[in-house]
Amino acid sequence: MLLSSLALLFLPLISAAAPRSSDCLLSGTERAINEIFATGGEGATVTLCPGSVHRLNASVQFTAPRQTITTLGNPKDRERAMLLVDGPDLAVAIHADCQKCSFAMIRSIIIDGNRPQLLRIPKGEALVEVGNAESQTVKDCKLYEPRGWSTLHFREGDSKQCRFGHIVDNEIGPSGEEWDDDYDGMDEVNPPWGNPRADGISLACKDSIVERNVVYDATDGAIVIFGSANSVVKNNHIYSRTRVILGGINLVDYEPWEGDYTGVTVHNNHLHALGRYFKVGIVVGPASWSDDTESVVRGAAVTNNRFYGQYWGYGLVVASAKDFEVMGNKVINGDEGEAKFSGVPGSRCPKAPENGKPTAFLINRGSAKGTFQDDFVNGEVQHIICLNPDEKYKPWRFRDSPEALAANIANNPLANAAIDSRIAEALVSYQMSLLSSMSGINQKIERLTTPIDPLDAQPVHEHERAALAAEVEKQRREKEKSSGNKDVDELIRKLEELEKGGRKMKKTLDGVKVDFEGLAGRLRKNADEHKPIIEQIFLHAQTLLLGSTPLSTSQQKLFRNGRGMSMGIPGEGYTPLGVLGGLLGAGAIGLAARGLIKRWRSENKGNKLY
Repeated sequence: MLLSSLALLFLPLISAAAPRSSDCLLSGTERAINEIFATGGEGATVTLCPGSVHRLNASVQFTAPRQTITTLGNPKDRERAMLLVDGPDLAVAIHADCQKCSFAMIRSIIIDGNRPQLLRIPKGEALVEVGNAESQTVKDCKLYEPRGWSTLHFREGDSKQCRFGHIVDNEIGPSGEEWDDDYDGMDEVNPPWGNPRADGISLACKDSIVERNVVYDATDGAIVIFGSANSVVKNNHIYSRTRVILGGINLVDYEPWEGDYTGVTVHNNHLHALGRYFKVGIVVGPASWSDDTESVVRGAAVTNNRFYGQYWGYGLVVASAKDFEVMGNKVINGDEGEAKFSGVPGSRCPKAPENGKPTAFLINRGSAKGTFQDDFVNGEVQHIICLNPDEKYKPWRFRDSPEALAANIANNPLANAAIDSRIAEALVSYQMSLLSSMSGINQKIERLTTPIDPLDAQPVHEHERAALAAEVEKQRREKEKSSGNKDVDELIRKLEELEKGGRKMKKTLDGVKVDFEGLAGRLRKNADEHKPIIEQIFLHAQTLLLGSTPLSTSQQKLFRNGRGMSMGIPGEGYTPLGVLGGLLGAGAIGLAARGLIKRWRSENKGNKLY
């Protein structure tokens, strides 16, 4: 009774805590989400049920100001709903970058770009595209594995009108793959199978805030600032754990704001080089990132950032920059061990002059102007991210794309047709033994069908033997000029012998077939020609055996119908001369058969069986 009363007491609370399907969208596709945004207009909110999964065959489209997508209750853990990219040609999960999309809110959801399953898309856009408006927010989200060039992109806008972006408290990564020269080639601008690398956050929106985010294993730039004057990047943590990072925080791009970083501050960020190589922690200036030594960026402050871990190339690098303040940045030796900086020049590094050696702080004082901390080391700086780890390593990436596999097969038809030499040898040996047996049969057939001894075909004259010897020598020299692959050459030789033997055997069998057809025809003709004679002999023999004159027509019919008379039994047609007639009949049969054989031999005299 007491338990029932308690259950009734707490029932309203339990009912209120459990979400109803009418309060949120259950698992599904993008259609229900887009319908709410399309019909709801300004202020429309899409609330997804906790733990639900929404498979996207097309992008979620924001359409009006103040639209929001979130999980019911705004959770920050695994209860967040998931958007999963599922379309084979889809890169963008959310498009919130329309000009009317100001005050858009993306909150408390997980977005999986699904690159491990669907692979990269050449020239693919970012997983989440925002910007082109004002006061947009991405908060408390987990974003990872984009198929395009970035995970989260705040774009500057069609008229560069983007302002006041907020990227706060998100977990971003892993993102992208490492560059593999053997697969991706040497052209970093237009790789044949799409760009393997991807940014974590790409910011091109002025007056924005990027704070308290955790970004890890972003294989291009973890946080990339494209101009974005008066923006603040602070209190973020960046980790290299399982994939190589080129740059932690980048201030290297001249476009789209013509190098204007005025008022940008990068401070109190923590960068960790843990399980995988971290090429550069903070990168300033176009020359640091590429071979562009002409363009110059200006106006930012990089202060009080911290570097941890043992897998660094460089901590902070500055070149081709002016009006920059770089102060108070430190290397921390602590729980993550003593910080170490090392590396070897890669194939893309300049040969003369070489870049400065790996170190915590490297500057090119000839191209960098501003206020800089004292512990910078002066040196050459150009395309500093060409540096590779000391130890030889295999670039991390997903499997080859179907297009790449098809291209490999088209360029090298034998790529997937390599046969183990022992199996090939066994196969050829079997075929050669079969050919040898067939050759033996062929020789027997030749001996039966032609009286010519094969040895008679050997050269008998001196000049013929000389020609044969020259041909043998020519074949030997051609063999010496072969590719050098003995197994392949031997396989080719045996296959050629097999092919020649097969053609010879076919020709012989065709000849035998013609001979047998001719013989069968002649036998049929002889049988037809001598049929009347054989019938006459048979009738005469029967007459003699019965002891009477040749059978009348009616008697012949009776005999042919199986109605002959038994010898020695009285009856119609029986005569006392039956015994004597039998003896005479036997003699007549012998004489007739002898005459028939002589006649047949005379007619076939001179005929020859081939």
